[in-house]
Amino acid sequence: MSRPIPIEMMVQEFKKNHTNSHLFKIDNFSLLTKYEIDCIESSVFDLCGRKWKILVNYDEDEEHVSIFFENQDPLDVELEYQVYVVSQLKAVWYPKANVKWDFSASSKPIAKGITNLMSLDDLKSKGFLIEDCCMFGASLPDQKTERPGTAECFSLIEKPLNNKVTWMMTKFSSFDAEKAHQSNEFIVGNRKWRIEVHPRGHEEAKGESCSVYLVGEGYINNAPKTKTFAKSKLRALDQVNRNHLEATDSYWVDEEYDDTNGFMEFMPLSKLCEPYLVKDKFYVGVEFEVISVAKYV
Repeated sequence: MSRPIPIEMMVQEFKKNHTNSHLFKIDNFSLLTKYEIDCIESSVFDLCGRKWKILVNYDEDEEHVSIFFENQDPLDVELEYQVYVVSQLKAVWYPKANVKWDFSASSKPIAKGITNLMSLDDLKSKGFLIEDCCMFGASLPDQKTERPGTAECFSLIEKPLNNKVTWMMTKFSSFDAEKAHQSNEFIVGNRKWRIEVHPRGHEEAKGESCSVYLVGEGYINNAPKTKTFAKSKLRALDQVNRNHLEATDSYWVDEEYDDTNGFMEFMPLSKLCEPYLVKDKFYVGVEFEVISVAKYV
């Protein structure tokens, strides 16, 4: 199945012709199943002076997608809104009906939407999922504005560029064993990262293990501030036999502040010697298997 016009042109036409809307395009949709991702959040966007998010849930067992509209500002108002999936064959979306709902006053975000919006089979057969790309959206149809719509793209990237980084910690014995030490900043995907090492452990592992973490920091090139999915492998290098100590994990990194994930009990202190520590040098690295990337389109 092919599109009548390129997807890039579709996005631009949608933005131009649909004010008060936000389009959430998901590329490499099939990788959601591979990496067991059941919920994706858009960045925070503005509609009529209020802040919102789109949430897309994918139920792998039921093979259905759901979509929700979530307020990011406290509000107490009845609003007419739409959430939908966009056809890539013609200028329509499903469903077309507006929904009216009370967003009652609450200090926490409230998500409203449609559970089991469409099955995976229908997405494919009816032209909503083409070339592993699917487009969802949200609108406030009864609110008037002249501003064009906005759009962003979420994509999972396997083995991204520069996905392997190694930090050589020279004169390791001079590092304060009671403090956290961070590598220089590096970039993978559209986010900045650092490796963090606690030589004699962190929190419950203090005095028992060397703790190693991956720290997600800011973004590059004005990228959308969204949660970042990463599956990465942290390793301590065996400098003699190349039998590296490795640990792999998958997690979401928060969008609003530096977020740390890793292993409190990464390496027992009894192992912090040869072949991992040689001539007072300790090498610790990270390899990204997959990372999510978001961009405005």
